[in-house]
Amino acid sequence: MKTEELFYPDFLVVVGPYVLQRGVTFACYSDPETPYDWCKIKFTEEFQGSIQVDAKAEVEIYAGYAGKLQPIYKGIVEKPYNMAGAKDEILAKDFSIKLTTVKVSNTFLDVTPQELVQFGLQKAGIAEYELSKEVFPIKPVVSVIQKPVVDFLKEINFLWQLDIKNYFQLGKFFWGIEPEQKEVYIFEYGANIISLTRGSGYWVMLTACVPFIGHSQMIEVNHPYINGEYKVKRASHFVNEDGWLRTKLWF
Repeated sequence: MKTEELFYPDFLVVVGPYVLQRGVTFACYSDPETPYDWCKIKFTEEFQGSIQVDAKAEVEIYAGYAGKLQPIYKGIVEKPYNMAGAKDEILAKDFSIKLTTVKVSNTFLDVTPQELVQFGLQKAGIAEYELSKEVFPIKPVVSVIQKPVVDFLKEINFLWQLDIKNYFQLGKFFWGIEPEQKEVYIFEYGANIISLTRGSGYWVMLTACVPFIGHSQMIEVNHPYINGEYKVKRASHFVNEDGWLRTKLWF
């Protein structure tokens, strides 16, 4: 178990060639049940009209305390951004975009699901991944013709009659496995919980920025409403209207 003092968070936004610590706000959302994680970035008047970002530029957002920053989002700009654009915001999506634009066409002999997943990821230019180590039967022949990698992954599930989930987290792809968690963080009433409500089948907790917490992680909550350990289903890091960096967790 570990507690963390959460006061006065810092952040850093990297969008293409720009590195910003002011004049920018953002809202990032992460949920393994959605097709992709997304992040919306807006600039203040100081930078509006002077920022130009190409489509497919990479986005990285960091947050932390006492100068110790860690990534809370990694993705790719969906559309080019410049002063001629109709919207004054950048929409970034996670690396799932790469899985939709690259196609697989091949015949595979004596393969496991993991070997096919690895092939698709390499075709899409995904270098960081972690795959389930579960042993599956080898299939003698698998033929694929012009399937986007995202559909290729669905085909693998169909061929082996699996229901394996996959998602990206901070640029790394996970297939049938969840990131290792070494510590469980504690949220306490009157300390680091701003609000706790119930809605749409989830508990929703608003807290100061917790860059070290994402979906699929376990947290401990001590509150008059609930007590115990819970698995985070969704997570959002954002700058609120008052300019404070906040985190919202669904569990």
